[in-house]
Amino acid sequence: MTDPTQANAPPAPDDTARLTRAMRELHRLIGTEVLRGMQGGLQDHDLTFAQMTALHGLRAGAPLTVSALAAHTRLSLPATSHLVERLVRRGLAERRENPENRREKFVAPTAAGLAVVSRMDARFVGAYAAAFQPVRPPVLRAAADAVQALIAEITAGPTPPSGPQETP
Repeated sequence: MTDPTQANAPPAPDDTARLTRAMRELHRLIGTEVLRGMQGGLQDHDLTFAQMTALHGLRAGAPLTVSALAAHTRLSLPATSHLVERLVRRGLAERRENPENRREKFVAPTAAGLAVVSRMDARFVGAYAAAFQPVRPPVLRAAADAVQALIAEITAGPTPPSGPQETP
């Protein structure tokens, strides 16, 4: 049984290190196939890694300003502007004015750009599915539950402190 007083405690360094080691080992086992699929997708669509990163960022948060996309891709503003221009010319992204600031441009993926990202995702997921094929169902269920719990914790944001709160 889990100690309820420990539910909101920060993770112990040993727990974080153990999970990190396990994820590193999983990445070692699956990474080659994931990267091979990614490389194939980049070659199939004649995209650079930066362009693919931009398309993923646009899918997650579009529309983005060119400045926000530059921060996401960790490229300079001029390099990002050039990247956006190439994506627009290829029909993978569209650019439009911000109605509240005409000097600022919004960028969003087109249906074709989203299709490219979806095909890349399918290859990525396929690599995991192939790696998990020999795993017994009870282990798969436990792993899926654990990963879902991790996702819930990560996306929930900071845990509020427990105990009585003082008001100023």
